Amino acid sequence: MLKRLPEKTQFRLNRESGTIFKPHGRRLKVALAFPNTYHVGMSNLGYQLVYRLFNESDDVVCERVFLPDAEDITDIEDSREHLRSMESWSKVDSFDILAFSSSYELDYPNILRIMSMSGIPLKAAERRDGRYPLVVGGGPAVTFNPEPLAPFFDAFIIGDAEAVVPDMIPILLDNDVSDRESLLQALCRLPGVYVPEFYIPEYKEDGTIARVSAVGDAPKQIHRQWVKNLDRHHGSSVILTPETEFSNMILAEVARGCGRHCRFCAAGYTYLPPRARTASRLMEEMEDLLNEDKSRRVGLMSASVFDHPASLLICEALAEQDRLYSISSTRADTLQKQVVDALRKGAHHTLTIAPEAGTDRLRNVINKRITHQQIIEAAQTAWDGGFRQLRLYFMVGLPSETDADIQGIIDLIHEIRGMFRWERIAVSVSCFVPKPGTPFQWAGMCGEKELERRLGVVKTAMRGLGNIDLSGESARSAVVQGVLSRGDRRVGDVLVHRIDSNVSWRAAFRNAGIDPTFYANRERERDEVFPWDHLDLGVAKEYLWREYERAFKEQPTTPCVVGSCRSCGVCVECRDRS
Repeated sequence: MLKRLPEKTQFRLNRESGTIFKPHGRRLKVALAFPNTYHVGMSNLGYQLVYRLFNESDDVVCERVFLPDAEDITDIEDSREHLRSMESWSKVDSFDILAFSSSYELDYPNILRIMSMSGIPLKAAERRDGRYPLVVGGGPAVTFNPEPLAPFFDAFIIGDAEAVVPDMIPILLDNDVSDRESLLQALCRLPGVYVPEFYIPEYKEDGTIARVSAVGDAPKQIHRQWVKNLDRHHGSSVILTPETEFSNMILAEVARGCGRHCRFCAAGYTYLPPRARTASRLMEEMEDLLNEDKSRRVGLMSASVFDHPASLLICEALAEQDRLYSISSTRADTLQKQVVDALRKGAHHTLTIAPEAGTDRLRNVINKRITHQQIIEAAQTAWDGGFRQLRLYFMVGLPSETDADIQGIIDLIHEIRGMFRWERIAVSVSCFVPKPGTPFQWAGMCGEKELERRLGVVKTAMRGLGNIDLSGESARSAVVQGVLSRGDRRVGDVLVHRIDSNVSWRAAFRNAGIDPTFYANRERERDEVFPWDHLDLGVAKEYLWREYERAFKEQPTTPCVVGSCRSCGVCVECRDRS
C-alpha cells in the first residue's frame, strides 16, 4: 500500500496558499496534469494560469496532477495503485477530462507515464468507448507541432488557452463525455481545437508527407487563437509554495510574445503579435497577494521585460512598496543605466546577457540584433551599476556556424571575464534545435558527434577558469528534441517503446524502426509539406521562407510595429479575440 505519497501530497498542500478546493458534485471534473514533477510544474506560470482559468467556471472543478518524484514512481508501480489528484486525492481515471499543459518536448514520455500510472490506455483509439477521461493537450510545445502526440490525444488546444477554454467548457458540459464520437464532432467545430482523428496524413515513398486530409466536416485548417487584450485575463500566480524554483515568489506576466523576430525562436513566432499588460492592471492584480504577505517577492515574466513601455514604472511602483523583484530576461541593448538601477533596487543579483552566437556575422544570420560592442557595453553598465555576477547564454550548431564562430564564443567570454574581477560568470551553452513555425524549420540540424565536438571546444577552453561556471545540455538530448520537435505521428511509436520497455532513446528509435536523422538532420525542400501545415499558426509560410533566405544573406529584419505592419500575416489572418 502507498503511504509516503499521500503524506507528501498533504504536506505540500499544507504549505501552499491560494489552492482552490471545490466539491465535485455535478461539476465537470478536470484533472490538469503537468508532465514533470511538482517542483517543476509549480514553477510554471502558464500551468497556474490554466488552473485558474478552468476553476473560474462554477460548473468546473479543476485539480492538479504531476509526475511523482523519482522515489515515488516505484511505489506506485509496485502497489498497482492509480495516480491521484492533489486537491481531493481522487483517481485520475475518475475525472471527465485529463488535460496536459506541455512546454517541452523531452517531457513527452512523461505524458505517457502519467496516463499509464492512471490506468488509462495510451492510444486514443483504445478509449473510444468513453469509459476513460477525454485527453486534451495544450501549451507551447503542442501548439508548435502536436503530431508526435496525436495518436494519444483526443484533442489539442492550438494557441492561447484563454481564447479557447471559455468556449470549450459549454461544449463539454452540454455533451455526454462518454459519447466520444458526438463530443469530438462538436469540439472540432470550435476555432482553435484540433481533433487528430479527423485528419489523415498520407506519406510519399521517400517518407515525407504528401498531404494531410480533413475527414467529413472537419475544417481544412485549424487556426491558432490568441488573446488581443491581456488585461481582460489574469496574469499572475494562483498558488504560492516554497517548493518551486522561485520559492513563494509571485510570478507576473508583463507581456506575451516578442516582436524581435529572432529566427531560431519558436516562442517568438508562435506568440505573435507581441502584447503587453498595462502597468495599472498588473499592479492591481498583484495587490491582494502582496498585501497578504509583506515578505513576498515578485518575478516579472516576458521574453524581454524592458521591451514593455511601462517596465520602469512597474519597477518603481514595486520599489516604493519596498518589494523585492526580479526579471525573467532582458536584452543587452536595453541594459541602460536606469534599467540596471531599477534592477538593483529590486535586489536582483545576477544580470543575464544572451549573445546566442559568438560573432556579429552569425548574430545577423539569426537576426539577433545586438552587436559585439553592445554586449561589451552591457557588461560595463552592469559592473558600473554594482552587479558582480553575470549569466551568458550561447548556442552551438546554428545554421552556417563555423569554427570561427565557436572561437568567437570563447573570445567573447574571455573579453568579458577580463574586463573586471567578476565574482561569477555562469555560461550556458545549448544546442540549436530547429523549431516548427520559424524560418529555420527548413534547416538541417548538426549531427550528434559534431555537436559534441563543438561543445567540447568550448568546454576545453573554459577549463581551469576559476570564476566561470559552464553548463549545457547534452548533444544526445538535443537530437532527440530535434526529432520530437519536427516529428510526425510515426514518432509516437518511439515514445511508446521508450516507456513500455524502459529503454534508452537510441534503443527506442531502433525498436520503433525510426531513423532520427530523417527528422533531425535533414534539410527540407522549400515546398515540403510539414506535419503541422494543417495548423495555421498565423505567420505565413511564404514569409518564413523569405526570412530563411534572408538569414543566409545576413540581412536583418526589423521588429514588429503592431497595427501598421502586414509583413508576416499575423495581424491580418489571426482571429481577433478579446
